[in-house]
Amino acid sequence: MANGIPPNKLPETLEENAMTLSDIGSLGEFLGFFAVLATLVYLSIQTRHAKQVAMGEAARAIVTDFINVWSALKKDDDLIRLMRIGVNDWKALNKNEKARVHSFFCELMLNFDAAMRQEHLEGFGDLIVGWENNLLGLLISPGGKVWWETCQYLFNSPVVERLNSRLGDPTTLPPSWPEGVSWIGTEDADFKWLARNRLQDGNAAPNESLKNDA
Repeated sequence: MANGIPPNKLPETLEENAMTLSDIGSLGEFLGFFAVLATLVYLSIQTRHAKQVAMGEAARAIVTDFINVWSALKKDDDLIRLMRIGVNDWKALNKNEKARVHSFFCELMLNFDAAMRQEHLEGFGDLIVGWENNLLGLLISPGGKVWWETCQYLFNSPVVERLNSRLGDPTTLPPSWPEGVSWIGTEDADFKWLARNRLQDGNAAPNESLKNDA
């Protein structure tokens, strides 16, 4: 007898203990599997949450950029007037005036370029198309058309190709800015202001198209 256990019972007891240890090992593996599974589920949820946050930030940035570009107009009455004149008659502007309006148009284009790079994100399609339609309204306006013909080479090929593809199919185009937004139209007072401004600034004589209106 060893430790109070009959000799004929010793092997059976050791075998029972061995099975118990084996069961514990199996249970540990089982629990370990669920621990790994729970970790993977947690990481998946965290990744999805991070993606949603990133998408929200990207959408907010696109809208903010759009607002910021247009907000520049409300701070500059002269730029508003020059933009309205340029959209309707690009050739009515002199070089300095064209440069100011060109800068505004470029900001719109560059922000659209940045927005296009986010188009692969879920739910961004309508937002990008809305911005695209806004630009197309500019490019089919009388002055915007002239500006685009001379300046489109400045922008990235994907932007130019996409916009030109839409411009080639009139059935998909929105109204031009002057047609769709009444305040973008011009008045006689705009051209008189332009001629007067040039004279006050000591610039060259107004364009021929302005002399009659001045």
